[in-house]
This record gives sequence, C-alpha cells and structure tokens, in this order.
Amino acid sequence: MSWKDPFVTVTFPSKVVLTIASILLLIIHTGVIIGDLYHFLGSQRVDLMSFHFTITLLFSQVASFYWALLATIYTLQAEDSVLMCFALTSLALNFAVFIVRFVMEFFTIAYREERYE
Repeated sequence: MSWKDPFVTVTFPSKVVLTIASILLLIIHTGVIIGDLYHFLGSQRVDLMSFHFTITLLFSQVASFYWALLATIYTLQAEDSVLMCFALTSLALNFAVFIVRFVMEFFTIAYREERYE
C-alpha cells in the first residue's frame, strides 16, 4: 500500500491550467484598471489609484501574458479548437490590458507622489 492511496489527486492538462490561470489574472487586472480609470476620470481622486503597486501589477501582467502565450502554444500543438479559442482570446486580452496599463501609467506619471527618504 502506497502513501498516495488515501489522497485523491486531481490532475489537469497543463494547457488548461495555464489558460485558467491567465484568465483569472486577466480578470483581476481588468478590475484594477477599471478602478484606476474610475479614480482618474470619474472621481478625480488620483491618490486612490494603484501607484504603490505598479511594479507588482506589471510583473503579474507579464506573467499572465506569458502563461497565455504558453497555453496558446500548447493548444496549437494539441489542435483543440475550443481551448485554442480561449487561449488566443486570453492572449489578446492580456496584451490589450498590458498596453492599457502601460499607457495609463505614462499619462498619470505627473500625478504620482514622490518621496525621497
């Protein structure tokens, strides 16, 4: 009797895991960008924007884009048309969200609070 027998192990193909992970990060990044756009354009409260987490957000967006790219490559090799559609959509939307974040950071750079300690 092996030590693994009492545990239930669920495994998913890597292309599904990568696609789901990139879509979940895409949803989180879209929510953050919507909040930032609301605070910049709607309420004019730039102090509530996510300036303090810019490096973390850009790093996680690059990771999400990379996962979507890997998922797209895996589904292209597996020739799964439904999953390929999801992976390509995730790849395109992740790229669009990254470009929107980059442009928004460029336009709002004058509103950042700089502290030198």
